[in-house]
Amino acid sequence: MVEVYLCKLPHLLQQKELNFLLQGVSQGKKEKVSKLYHLSDKYRTTLGELLVRFLYERKHPSQPMCTFTQNAYGKPYIKENPSSFFNISHSGEWVACAFHDREVGVDIEEVKDKQEDVAKIAFTSEEYERIMKEDKEYFYELWASKESYVKAVGKGFTISPDTISVKRNDEGATFVCEKERHEIQDFFCKIYDLEAYKLAVCAERTSKEEFLPPVVVSFAEILSFLT
Repeated sequence: MVEVYLCKLPHLLQQKELNFLLQGVSQGKKEKVSKLYHLSDKYRTTLGELLVRFLYERKHPSQPMCTFTQNAYGKPYIKENPSSFFNISHSGEWVACAFHDREVGVDIEEVKDKQEDVAKIAFTSEEYERIMKEDKEYFYELWASKESYVKAVGKGFTISPDTISVKRNDEGATFVCEKERHEIQDFFCKIYDLEAYKLAVCAERTSKEEFLPPVVVSFAEILSFLT
């Protein structure tokens, strides 16, 4: 099954609280957070790793996770259990995480205005024309879907997003390789509406029935996990 989890940032962001949260993340994550300017970005980045640690230890209480590793393109894996696949995304006030027993990618996007400059380079000409006619939610559905796919494949945007198109339907989305004009069979994407956000989860060799509804993990649970 594809498990999807969400954690909302606290209403009040405090440096003292962030310092406490940082005690539970890897040295590499601490260094990354130290280079960020905005306190909200620091929180989101820190919570991403903490959410994975919290969920993994809850799923594997006898095999606590110690170390993150990554592939050549930067996709993270759990060194102690590389067959437990996960992915993280964050936007606005939400951090999202997905777990699967095969490759998985997740992307959450706060719905704002259409980004026409992004649309011109990230979408096919047919997609671009429709985006310009549709409301802004359609833009973010397609964008989140594409990003979840390239994250699931594990190569990020070394796969140019305009080389794949999204085939949207009521059940979710599949993808078409534009160069070879064939449907990509190995990945299915589920799209969720979350208040003013679009959440897309793409998983390998999975049907729509295998996607579980998102579960919210409270910020209080994360704090409790660290004490």
